[in-house]
Amino acid sequence: MHPYLLLSHKFDKKYLDEKIKEANTLTSYMSQTINDFQNFFKPQGEKELFSIKKACEDAFYIIESSLKYHGINLEFDVIEDSEVLGYKNEYSQVILNILSNAKDIFLERKIESPKIKIEIKVGENYSIVKIQDNAGGVEKSILDKIFEPYFTTRHKTQGTGIGLYMAKNIIERNMQGFINVRNFENGALFTIKVLK
Repeated sequence: MHPYLLLSHKFDKKYLDEKIKEANTLTSYMSQTINDFQNFFKPQGEKELFSIKKACEDAFYIIESSLKYHGINLEFDVIEDSEVLGYKNEYSQVILNILSNAKDIFLERKIESPKIKIEIKVGENYSIVKIQDNAGGVEKSILDKIFEPYFTTRHKTQGTGIGLYMAKNIIERNMQGFINVRNFENGALFTIKVLK
């Protein structure tokens, strides 16, 4: 049987409508992200109160199909949500960048049963998001370099090394918070804190 005929049963109206909706959402988000990054070093527009949980969900929604396709399980653990004053789309981009990096490492290292956990909670002064994976962690020799501009472990055609540098600037410069990473158990653990 022709391979396309084997797939044809999946392409009903409901499936196509869902994919069109996803594509429209992604296009809208990417357009906004481009606008955000055009003003990256000098954000324009007012800060807004936004839900940390919602910002994380927005990031997840963008990459959800790709994670599912590669069999990567993502778990949300919302201990306590909070609203913070800042740039919601930029914050979502930070989360998306970390999730996307984890996905790439899972594939590169061929990790069995790949899993990402996002924990959202509130500290005394900060909203805290922890993103943990089971991809084997960051090599010790580069652990203190991954937030530097243009640092990348990938071939130059596959990445610019600007992602985590931008993430650090968004959190620490634009939102007066901080971000760090450490190896924990069998993976990497990113911690993002912003004033609530």
